[in-house]
Amino acid sequence: MKIEALDYVVLIVHDLDRALAFYHGAMGIPLKHRAERFAQLQTGTTRLGLFTRDAMAETLHQPLKPPNPDAPGFEIGFKVDDVDAAYMELLAAGAGAVTEPETRPWGQRTAYVRDPDGNLVELVTQLRRPGEKA
Repeated sequence: MKIEALDYVVLIVHDLDRALAFYHGAMGIPLKHRAERFAQLQTGTTRLGLFTRDAMAETLHQPLKPPNPDAPGFEIGFKVDDVDAAYMELLAAGAGAVTEPETRPWGQRTAYVRDPDGNLVELVTQLRRPGEKA
């Protein structure tokens, strides 16, 4: 097998309208396509899909439990120009606070919020290139 590229990531969401209000409305990610229980957002070379939990359960032929916010299985990260401003904007839009903006020793400033389904969303600004001295 030869992988060419990561084409898309799909988040399983409880309420598509609520998820779109967060990712498209609050975050400003362009909406590429919307159907009854699926939406696709254009996030650069990798697309972000939103698929309702009931639709995914039908696709997989099995019930799906919602994720446990105390045991996240992944995070989704977005590069932003100003972590502090993006963090405050998302909190004002109703995102759940997880970790306030913090400068990391590897040359990034990061913060974490939760989307409406409890998924971890990392916001990151590159302060310097890896290997570059402060």
